[in-house]
Amino acid sequence: RVAEDLALHRGPYAGLVHDRMTERTNEPLNGFLFIGAETIAYMLIGMLGLRSGFLTGAWDRRRDRQVAFWGIVLGGAGFAALAWAVLASGFDSAVVAAAEFSGTELPRLLMIPGYAALVILLTAKGGWLVDRIAAAGRAAFTNYLGTSILLTALFYGHGFGLYGRLERWQLYPIVFAAWALMLSWSKPWLDRFRYGPFEWLWRSLARWQMQPMRRRLTPSSLRA
Repeated sequence: RVAEDLALHRGPYAGLVHDRMTERTNEPLNGFLFIGAETIAYMLIGMLGLRSGFLTGAWDRRRDRQVAFWGIVLGGAGFAALAWAVLASGFDSAVVAAAEFSGTELPRLLMIPGYAALVILLTAKGGWLVDRIAAAGRAAFTNYLGTSILLTALFYGHGFGLYGRLERWQLYPIVFAAWALMLSWSKPWLDRFRYGPFEWLWRSLARWQMQPMRRRLTPSSLRA
């Protein structure tokens, strides 16, 4: 099975399309059945966090620190217990499946607000990095599709074919390079344009009208 997977992803693009259309047609439905309800629940929790002022930074810093500390500590302890169980079982497939699909819900529910509070604390004073991260978030659709296109071209057979050829540690420089690329282009682009390219296309299609793209430039808006 590993050899088949390597051959598929190192082969021509047509082979990947054929595999997705014939062998993996149920994956979107299966994904929704497994994680759809959980994903919707997190969206609702996010809406609550926004309306309560938590995600906008309106809470006092002492409260944010408490959420960050307890969320990360308790959630991290839960994940550590799951990791121990998996290791103790010798990576038994049933234990791994149980940990992945059932055991992670509660620790994840704790760590999500913990990490969110930590990010709020770290970015409260703003700064050039915060501005660039915010811009990358505003162009999230373009960044997601753009990095997917670039990295599949790097790893799949229709590009450089690096799939399965790198050690885990060799992947980190590629991840950091992708982060740097997103942070480097997003702010200068959004200083000049209202949307990222794919955000503009999506809004235009959703509203059945070409959306205005260019901003009125001022000397301050040209500062990257």
